[in-house]
Amino acid sequence: MLTLALLLLLAHACHSASALRLPYFSSLKLWRDRHRSEARQEALLSEVLSPLSAWHPERLAGSTGQALDSSSQASPRSRSSAGALSAPSLRDPAVETVFSADAAQRLPRLASGPSLPLAPWAGRPQDARAAASSSEEAAQAARQHTQHHQADPSTTSSTSTGVSGLGAADPPPPQLDPAEAMAAGRLASIAYCGRTDLLEAWNCSRCAGVPGFTPHRVVHDAVWDLVAYAGYYAPWRAIVLVFRGTDSSNWGQWAENMRAWRTDHMYPEPGFPHAMVHAGFYTLWTGSSLQTTFSAAVSELVAAHPGSRLVGIGHSMGGALAQLAAIESKLAHNGTHTTVYTFGAPRVGNLAYQQLFNSFIDVSWRFTHNRDVVPSVPLQLMGFQHVAREVWEVDVDDPSAAGGVERKLLLCDGSGEDPSCHNSACYLGLCTSVADHLVYLGVHMYQDSDEC
Repeated sequence: MLTLALLLLLAHACHSASALRLPYFSSLKLWRDRHRSEARQEALLSEVLSPLSAWHPERLAGSTGQALDSSSQASPRSRSSAGALSAPSLRDPAVETVFSADAAQRLPRLASGPSLPLAPWAGRPQDARAAASSSEEAAQAARQHTQHHQADPSTTSSTSTGVSGLGAADPPPPQLDPAEAMAAGRLASIAYCGRTDLLEAWNCSRCAGVPGFTPHRVVHDAVWDLVAYAGYYAPWRAIVLVFRGTDSSNWGQWAENMRAWRTDHMYPEPGFPHAMVHAGFYTLWTGSSLQTTFSAAVSELVAAHPGSRLVGIGHSMGGALAQLAAIESKLAHNGTHTTVYTFGAPRVGNLAYQQLFNSFIDVSWRFTHNRDVVPSVPLQLMGFQHVAREVWEVDVDDPSAAGGVERKLLLCDGSGEDPSCHNSACYLGLCTSVADHLVYLGVHMYQDSDEC
């Protein structure tokens, strides 16, 4: 009887072999390597991040159902111990980066510069003196800082760590106008205001921060979930095209999907037969109503404002669309001086595309922020190459600064892929912070009904 029972048990085990099958050695090795990689990444982040690095209240609201006050100084560990989140990881997309004072040992651009100062971020605690400082005053200080460095090239950011000066080289960078960059950031933020009627009347709350702008076209393509607007900005004497990024609720998944993207569409410019871009970005531009509407809008604005320059602006996916729109507008109106400002933009095309972009665009500033996930995708190993010139916005732990955090812009080299800027903070080429993607130059890059 016992023998029969054993035979029945053996038969059942054979029938359920899949449930009893041990993992292959290769699977165990992949798991071990991934675990070690994550542990190394966590160790690196614990070395370069300050305890001031915090959970972004917008992301935290999704986990707890209740947003924290953005002025809270609680660290991830203290918030976890309070029950807000458990077992926090520095790789979590919700971590809002502040680099430690010692991070320059790993991230040499922090020490070598060149850099421009920024006012304390309004989302962090400020003393009374800092709170009284306006963004325009900060821009004036940054301009003076730039002029000082131009007058005396030997003066750069602190080099006390002994790291040799990296400089922003090949070719020398054009002068960055901090006030114009901040205005561009506000214009990008305004695109997230969902009510097109307020944009058309330039009557949204954020619109008040950019007086003098006259809207010409506002586009909301519901099929493709795209929002963009074009108009004339008198203080710049410029025709301005602004593109919104993707829905903020989809940023994490969108960035994750882009890691596997390839350059798979030839850009239709005969002089650059090897210029390739991702078909997804190109289809968003050509397959939606954007291309037709904005091509007509630019022609109308050029006729109405002869001699004006053209400025393309976009955040996130909108940065990719701003690049494509600026190139096409430049090709159609070759005599128009063209500038592009992007904030947290992904890679759009390959090296030949970068060369095409550089050939037609007169001035380009590509802003990155701390460990923003989006500029690290799609991957370089998939054939993508960023356009220049990068400006890396960083927040660094500094007890002597207002709120304990020093904010500054680091000017990167002309390669588009400066290994000492944003790329240096991305372990194995990948950054992870969605929270850093939500704010640029102290401006919210997402929809907020209270601000729109």
